[in-house]
Formats: sequence, structure tokens, C-alpha cells
Amino acid sequence: MHTNGSHRASAFTRAAALIILSNAVPVALLADEPPPSVVDSQTIVRSLKPAGTTMTRGFEITAKTPAGAEAGGGSGKINLDIRFANDSNQLTQAAQDQLAALGMALNSPDLAQAKFLIAGHTSATGSAEHNQRLSQARAQSVRSYLVQRFKIAPGRISATGYGSSKPLPNFAPAALQQRRVEIITLPPS
Repeated sequence: MHTNGSHRASAFTRAAALIILSNAVPVALLADEPPPSVVDSQTIVRSLKPAGTTMTRGFEITAKTPAGAEAGGGSGKINLDIRFANDSNQLTQAAQDQLAALGMALNSPDLAQAKFLIAGHTSATGSAEHNQRLSQARAQSVRSYLVQRFKIAPGRISATGYGSSKPLPNFAPAALQQRRVEIITLPPS
């Protein structure tokens, strides 16, 4: 049986717990940034696979494209929404989810012999020097993750940072979309 004092204490405890829980909304829900969507490995393969090129047992076959027609294959590059902790090169869980699909794609038979450039980009928020260092550190972080987690040969992936020097044309310089990692298929050497 509750006494009047213990009933009030219990009600107070429940109310305090409710307030604490209601203030424990995940930070991602409070941010203005929408949650990233993961691009699947097959879409990545199609985007990174050089147009009109097929590799068979060491031979490279390039399809002849009729004048005016578009070649099959992808553009040889893809922009991925790789999220990092604020002002950091630490990969978030969302970034690791996207990198899992990228790692699978880079290990696929269609891309297993190709080399890639990981290009880091930032928005125009902050100084140019800081953004350059941050984008380089982020690109290197992605490269290291792929090499360690997916056993991709280090010679197949290089990393560079562009800071805010190569903005996407359809977005404001400080827009979230400018903060991205671009994966580019390098020409055969």
C-alpha cells in the first residue's frame, strides 16, 4: 500500500523519466539533414563501369557505338552521400552502410581489375585551407576503410581532397549536397 508521500515520489519519478525520454530524441532527427539513402552495389557497378568496355581474360573489348547513339555502361563516376561526424574524418554508421555497398561493388567481377580515385569534397563553410585538409582526410578515411574492411588492393585506390573547389553546379556553395565523396574510375594504365 502506497502512502501519500511515496505515491507523489513515484509520480514524480515517472514524470522525470518521461521528460528525460522526451528530450532524448536522436540528434539525427533534430538536424536539418535528411537521412542518407544507400546506393546499392549494382547501381554503383553500373555507374563506375566504363562505357562500352568489357574485360575478358585480360583482353579489353570496346563496343563500337553508332554515331548519335549513347554507349552502354556508366559515366565512370558516382557521387555518394558518405556522412562524417561534424568537422571530422570519422565515419558514421550511415557512412559504413554506404561503404559496404561500395566495397561489394569494387570487388565485383565487372570492376575487379579497375583502379579508382576517391575524391573528397566539402561545402564552402569554413576556410579554404581547412576544407582542403578536411576533404583530404575524409577521402583517405574512406580509402583506408575499403582497403582494410574489403581487402581491396591499396594500389587500386587513391585518395585526394578538393575542399570546396569543385562545387556541384545546381546547389548553393554551402549546401549539404556539396559535402560528398566522389568515386571515379581511372583510365587503364
